[in-house]
Amino acid sequence: MIYYFLFLGLFALRKVVDQVRSKRNIRRLQQQRNILPSRDRAMPWMLLTHIAFFVLTPLEVVLLGRTFIPALGIPMILVFVLATLLRWWATALLGRQWNSKVVVPNDLLPVTSGPYRFVRHPNYLAVSLELLSAGLIYSAYLSAIVVGVLNLYSIIKRIQAEEELLLQVPAYRSALGNKARLVPGIY
Repeated sequence: MIYYFLFLGLFALRKVVDQVRSKRNIRRLQQQRNILPSRDRAMPWMLLTHIAFFVLTPLEVVLLGRTFIPALGIPMILVFVLATLLRWWATALLGRQWNSKVVVPNDLLPVTSGPYRFVRHPNYLAVSLELLSAGLIYSAYLSAIVVGVLNLYSIIKRIQAEEELLLQVPAYRSALGNKARLVPGIY
């Protein structure tokens, strides 16, 4: 169990580092480019989702005596690693444009390589898979259900807000407007 809690601590630390990077990128974008006005109402839901994960998951493991079941845990470790690699790939391609809020420059040149060849929002897919698999590594299935529902709601709200802006940019609309949002083939 100690290794799982160490893993959760490192996962939380990565989330904090992501937010520092996001704030730096947002500040740079706002200073250097003209940003489209945003009406993102998803951020409180996303924050609630992540807080719920980092509170409910360890509580469920401790209070309900969850254990590591290799038949579930090992595949979930693999899913988590693959989702993390997808997330790093997607955010690396966005570079200094990546941020955790809806901040879109009006002269955006969309990324169309890597996972963006197949879907518009590979980062949201990766984050969703990370949250789901991270809880199931140690059999915290009740938390995974609650966090999964919260995450689904927040991702839907976020994609709606983001695409409201992104589809205003002609280059984005022509390059990615006909791509699936999260899963290839599912629009």
